Amino acid sequence: MSGMLSDSKILQTLREKEPLGMDALFERYYRPLVVFAESYLHDLQSAEDLVQEQMVKLWSKQTFAGIVPEALGTFLFTVVKNACINWLEKKRLPVKSLDLLHYQIALEEAERLDDSAVELIRGALEKLPDKTRLVVTVVMLQEKMYKEAAEELGVSVNTVKTLLKQGMRELRELLKDKQELIFYFYLLHAECREQNPIYDHL
Repeated sequence: MSGMLSDSKILQTLREKEPLGMDALFERYYRPLVVFAESYLHDLQSAEDLVQEQMVKLWSKQTFAGIVPEALGTFLFTVVKNACINWLEKKRLPVKSLDLLHYQIALEEAERLDDSAVELIRGALEKLPDKTRLVVTVVMLQEKMYKEAAEELGVSVNTVKTLLKQGMRELRELLKDKQELIFYFYLLHAECREQNPIYDHL
């Protein structure tokens, strides 16, 4: 995550309709938005599709004109949250949401995770089968793209996708009524990686 553009610079390039703006927005927010959407949909592929669709809509409609940098994260998460709720309602599925009122508040909540919460997530990760745990770590925590993860682990892209889907499902089952910890743990890990590019694991 080092070398990533600030939200202010991202918005500037988006308003100037530079492709770099969309690339930077994707790099900074795609993965956390997918983790967030997956916490609603419990379907990784649908979460990825939904986030990509919302980003394309925002780009095509040039929705960023009135957004201040401090509000960009919250704006994106709110858009995705509403899209998730609509998706669930169309399928007549129950809506169980994270109480995310503000992206910065979510970051602060993540930073306040106590040792017991972090250990709970670590313990859940350790219970995953070895290959599944590696895929979850490489894709979700190290933020590698599927192709990069596949090359690093010596498996196919389809295998990465399958193991990641299984891993996220198993984590939800292991954490049960504390599934929101997956999202907060991801945010905490991402924040640490942004502050220290050589950071690899908690």
